[in-house]
Amino acid sequence: MRSSIMARTGHARLRGAFFGAALALTPAIAMAQHAGNQQQQSPPILPMPPVPDFKPLPAGTRPAAPVIGIFNTQQIMAQSTAVQKLQTELGTRREALVRDVRAEDAQLQALRQSIIKAGKAPTPEQQQDLQKRVMADRTKFGNRNRILEEDAQVALNQVQREMQQVVSAIAAARGMTMVLQAGTAALHDNSLDISDQVVTYLNQALPTVYLPGPTEDPEEIAKSGKYPVMPFQPSDNGGGE
Repeated sequence: MRSSIMARTGHARLRGAFFGAALALTPAIAMAQHAGNQQQQSPPILPMPPVPDFKPLPAGTRPAAPVIGIFNTQQIMAQSTAVQKLQTELGTRREALVRDVRAEDAQLQALRQSIIKAGKAPTPEQQQDLQKRVMADRTKFGNRNRILEEDAQVALNQVQREMQQVVSAIAAARGMTMVLQAGTAALHDNSLDISDQVVTYLNQALPTVYLPGPTEDPEEIAKSGKYPVMPFQPSDNGGGE
């Protein structure tokens, strides 16, 4: 059950609440990929030797009728108090990073302008110093951006793992043998939806998440293994909303 739920609540879906990534392709790469896709759409014609006929099997034991539950990850994430607090904090950190990048860019522009106004070509030393500063900025701000994204991943991993436990506990309490993501069901009865109950227990179990400090590197923290945990044991009344 838990592995099935994990497949339905992939981390990529959760990360979409905070960060998006766009990949710019050069025309040559795009054309190569397009050609590759066309080749994949036209599979080769291969020989089809006959295979033995497989006769019908005798009647066997029918499985029990499934007891199905439905949950909506997007709804749960939107109503999670931990996620709401996380969005606010990460937004503040992102704005601080953008401000620092813009301030440094303004300083570099002013430095370039001062060299131009001097009426002389920049010396090799000036060019070298400027290049070193640009490279140092790329490293510094790139590292800060990595830390920010990894902070989000650390926090969202906690929400994901707790949500999986809550869904599993509710399913067990209600005797559900199958739990599906709402997006995978074209139509379902609202009585099957356990999203509201998941939100209630999730907010009780995980009102906040552990988030590394703005200057802490999550990778270094992971190596040390020193971070808080929040044990919680929910008590289900058997499925009452």
